[in-house]
Amino acid sequence: MSAKPKLRSIWVFHLNTGSCNGCDIEIIDVLTPFYDVERFGIKLVGSPRHAHAMLVSGPLTRQAYYGAKMAIKAMPPEPRIIVAIGTCTCSGGIFYNGYPVYRRPESGREGNEYPRFGGINELLKDLRDEGVKVGPVIYIPGCPPRPEEIIYGIAQLVGLVEKKLSYQHYTEETSPFRLPEMPIEERIRLTLREKLRHVVGYLDRDAILEDFMKLVEKAEKSENPKEELRKLVEEYNSKQKDMRIVFCMKLLESEYWRVKDAISAGKEFVYWI
Repeated sequence: MSAKPKLRSIWVFHLNTGSCNGCDIEIIDVLTPFYDVERFGIKLVGSPRHAHAMLVSGPLTRQAYYGAKMAIKAMPPEPRIIVAIGTCTCSGGIFYNGYPVYRRPESGREGNEYPRFGGINELLKDLRDEGVKVGPVIYIPGCPPRPEEIIYGIAQLVGLVEKKLSYQHYTEETSPFRLPEMPIEERIRLTLREKLRHVVGYLDRDAILEDFMKLVEKAEKSENPKEELRKLVEEYNSKQKDMRIVFCMKLLESEYWRVKDAISAGKEFVYWI
């Protein structure tokens, strides 16, 4: 007899914590007659007070944090299962280090130099710190996960199948992030591109960065690249009517020399990647 109890029927409540709706569509899909997840005893309910499990989608925005916390607390204390649907819920996904994503104040990590992780784990740590009991957590990554993957995760939950992969916990201390070996120019360009993400959208940043790198190419050919780049940036900005672009070019100029000087001196610095 297995020590793990099998659940015959589970009532689930669906909670969106800032998702783009991609995962929500797939969740609805598994409930339709085509996939018919109710054959496994899974039933969608309209209140967390009736739910054994919470299906969570989204990177956990600051706005969604308090509502999500109340909803999980409203669930019955047993078994209080959390099912994280999608990469954003599992780890933040593309919203990693995004401004609207929640960051735990208890972590003591404040300021722009530390990333906002995102994902349901930030909320679960808060709940456990407050003494709220949380049951098993099942992670179903994917952007979005296919209905078959969601059903496979739920089948693990109800004990129909066993896990095929082993769990590994990532921490910055045990696995420090290292950039792959690439030419220095490419490393600088990538960190500038990521830095620019903090102030402009995805579509605009590539065009602005391309213009800036052209100025860098010209400046590096001169005898005094720093002075030449400043002159070129000022000249470029004088033709711009949009102050946001002017700000971005000044930001890129300062960031470019910060990264390049640090690489030349062999110092450690923060990559914005």
